[in-house]
Formats: sequence, C-alpha cells, structure tokens
Amino acid sequence: MNAETRLKLGVALLVIGMITPFGTFLVAGTNWPAAVKTVVSGILALGFEILVFPAIALMGKENFDRIVARVKGLLKTLKPAGNVSRSRYTIGLVLLVVPILLSWITSYIPSWLPAGNAARLWMNLGLDLTVAASLFVLGGDFWDKLRALYRYDAKAVFPASASGDVTRSSA
Repeated sequence: MNAETRLKLGVALLVIGMITPFGTFLVAGTNWPAAVKTVVSGILALGFEILVFPAIALMGKENFDRIVARVKGLLKTLKPAGNVSRSRYTIGLVLLVVPILLSWITSYIPSWLPAGNAARLWMNLGLDLTVAASLFVLGGDFWDKLRALYRYDAKAVFPASASGDVTRSSA
C-alpha cells in the first residue's frame, strides 16, 4: 500500500473518530437496557482516542507529522494580536470574570438558574462561549500570561510605575 493511500485511510479513521461521540445521542434515544447504553456510549464517546492509535500506525510517522504541522500552521494564524488597548483589555477581563463568577455563584445558589434543563444548558453554553471569546479579546499578551501559569520557571515582571518604582518580579 502506498503512502498516499495510507494517508487517506488514516485521515478517514481520524474523521470517523471525531464523529463517533455524536453517536451517543442516537444511543440515548434507543430502548436498549441502561447497561448496554452505557457501554456503547462510552465506546462512542472515546472514539477518537480509540481510533487515533490505529490511524497513526496506518499513516506512518511521516504522514502524521505532516498533518500535525498543517494543524499547527492553521492554529498559528488564529493567534490574537499581541498588544491591545487598555479599554479592550478591560472589556476582555469583564468578559472573562463575569461568566466565571456567575457560574461559581449559581453552583451554590441553583435557584438563580432557569427552571428548564434546556434553558440551563443554553445559559451555561453562552457563559462558556463568552469566556472563550474573552481570550481572543484580551489578546496574545494575555495568552502568554496564561502560558506562564503552567511554566514552573516563569516569572511575572511588573512595569515601572509613574511614581518611580523599580521593576519588581515575583515568583
């Protein structure tokens, strides 16, 4: 089997793996016993994780690296601007903090949430999308701050203030 055919079959397995979690909705609508629904839904929910290894083995390292390089190139084009204005940064912080606070508060006071399950789902989805959008409003410099949270050796460096303070750093 040539490399091009292996690539196509591997990509097909990856696509199938990405689609399989949506099959859990079909399984939920069946009249199968609960245990069978649970097992089948679990397998479908983990479809990508299950199929990624055979897909990589089928494609080969070279083709997999080619796909990863293309995806990384696409993601780099989505990176937000570095420097943003103070007003844009403030708006981004509000968009980030308010949904997180609302989610936190409503976990302790669920009576604040809408009564219907569908309305609750849409409200929570809206809050999650607002948090995701806030990361783009905050800009690339904020992404670097988030990245620094996960690096042990990262240090915060504060700019000198107008009153003549020296630059401080904290661990």
